[in-house]
Amino acid sequence: MFLYVEMSRYDFLAVDPSLRATLTRRNLDELKRLVALLPGVNLKASRKDEVIGVLERFLLGGGGAQLWKQMKALEQSAIAEAVHSADGTFDADAFHAKYGARPVFEVEEKNLWYKKPTLLSLFIHPKVSAGRTVPDDLRVKLQAFVPKPAPTELSTCEQIPERPPREWTLRRFDEKMRTTVYETHKLPLVIRLTEQAALQDLRIVLRLIDQEKISVSSKTLLPSKATMTRLNDLLYERDYFEPTEKVNSWDPEVGPVKAFSWALLVQAAKFVALRNEKLLLTKTGRAALEAPPAQTLREIWNAWLTRGIIDEFSRIDTIKGQKGKGGKGLTPPEDRRDTIESALTECPVGRWVEIGEFSRYMRAAGFQFEVTRDPGSLYLCDPQYGSLGYNGYGGWSILQERYLLCLLFEYAAPLGMIDIAYEYPAGARSDFKGQWGADDLIFLSRYDGLRYFRLTPLGAFILDQADHYELRQEKPAVSLTVLPNRQIRIDHGDLSPDQKLLLENFAESQGPGLWMLDEARSIKSVEKGARIAEVRALLAAGDPQPLPETVEGFFAAVEQRGAACICKGTALLIECISPQIADLIAQNSQTGKLCQRTGERCLVVPMDKEKAFRDALNAIGYGMPRV
Repeated sequence: MFLYVEMSRYDFLAVDPSLRATLTRRNLDELKRLVALLPGVNLKASRKDEVIGVLERFLLGGGGAQLWKQMKALEQSAIAEAVHSADGTFDADAFHAKYGARPVFEVEEKNLWYKKPTLLSLFIHPKVSAGRTVPDDLRVKLQAFVPKPAPTELSTCEQIPERPPREWTLRRFDEKMRTTVYETHKLPLVIRLTEQAALQDLRIVLRLIDQEKISVSSKTLLPSKATMTRLNDLLYERDYFEPTEKVNSWDPEVGPVKAFSWALLVQAAKFVALRNEKLLLTKTGRAALEAPPAQTLREIWNAWLTRGIIDEFSRIDTIKGQKGKGGKGLTPPEDRRDTIESALTECPVGRWVEIGEFSRYMRAAGFQFEVTRDPGSLYLCDPQYGSLGYNGYGGWSILQERYLLCLLFEYAAPLGMIDIAYEYPAGARSDFKGQWGADDLIFLSRYDGLRYFRLTPLGAFILDQADHYELRQEKPAVSLTVLPNRQIRIDHGDLSPDQKLLLENFAESQGPGLWMLDEARSIKSVEKGARIAEVRALLAAGDPQPLPETVEGFFAAVEQRGAACICKGTALLIECISPQIADLIAQNSQTGKLCQRTGERCLVVPMDKEKAFRDALNAIGYGMPRV
């Protein structure tokens, strides 16, 4: 069966990518203005087909090469970019990002009601939809003499240029004085090296979860305020910003960054399960404690790319309208993450990249993405006046670049993929100040202060740009002595937060620098899946002497007794009305193999055998009421 669909001449022209079809879509006046640009051509014809023929013969017959030589370098670059693109499309935004200027297709002249086309308009023509393109047959001709454009380059530096701390004037409304107070603050650039932090933070977070000290909402899966406070105190070098009170009630809050993201990252990797709003380690999470940390961090990043718990754009909470209708217009976060990851692989290891330069490079090199298909549904302050869909509002720096900042600052940096250099966000950027409703905002996002980042060797490994990662072996920071009475004495140095959390699973603090191995704690930890080998390794690193025999015996007993009973699953406890019936059922060839006798009148049946047991029970003439 064939379906015949009639296509009009204009429908055909709309999909025909040839020069003739492209010119046919223009009106006669536009075509005559294009012919006027051709050297040595005197047009006498007035019919549209004849005018098209003149243009077609000139451009496809070799005249294009003549005009090419007359054009300026920027115009030649525009043609080169379009001609050597995948489909002949001219990407105006990418071109501007690469060359810092936009080519001119039309110019206004005095006393003319129309705009006069430039030579560029002969080569790059308007598409049926938005944008411009080079017709296919013309593109083939141009490829013969138009050289390929130089590839887009990413500018990097070995060292961040020195500069004095940025000054920012804080505006505070004094309620008592009923007046506005201005205070000037100096905000330095902070550099955070993240590899060592990520390796230690991973263990800290997993051990806190092992002790059931990480709480998240059962609805949103976001960490509780108490959890973020605890993480801020324990994470390596603390969070990126210290907790501060808002100066004015209308100010956006900076809040936690990596203390927020870590609880989400381990959930995405399925290292944890949720029970009564507490995170518990799964078997995968328990294995992650013993696996090479770099490999674990790579698993977490890859898991976040495909099944991140939230859309990171929701963290740009000054931009409203992200729920309801506005939320339906948001693009899939996994597509955005994938694009940014691809751009990150272009960064050289160990060299600083200025964030604005990276954003420019992404646009110029084709690493572009959309945050929303409906920017008009997003807004600042007021959905009508503050809509980001108005011409000149929204745009790459407000939407895409803010998303980029969040992904790098809140997710890539905590995993040790990038070192970062950043400032306090207030006053760090002014690109949003032209938006309606932004007058009182001290920043658009808590990530506005991110200035530079540097791909680390760990980041290269996580991005599959390196085959392996060399874990730097550091000298033990703690020396200790394990005493025969099961005491552990810290002789020099301090336990790191993750070491302290590990030791808490097996020992009880008896004061500064002194711990006592505790039987109840140890058995409970082994019961949950903790391994004696972990605490052994900690003690061996701090005390090279063999463990005392009493401690060896303690560990052997705890390891055995902590796993003395093994849960084989859940079962039904069934009580019979008499010992005689219990005997009959337990000894019957059909029912006996599905149950076990316990006590005088009781039977135990595995949960997964309930149906088979009921059927067998009915077959021998008995029943069991359902409850």
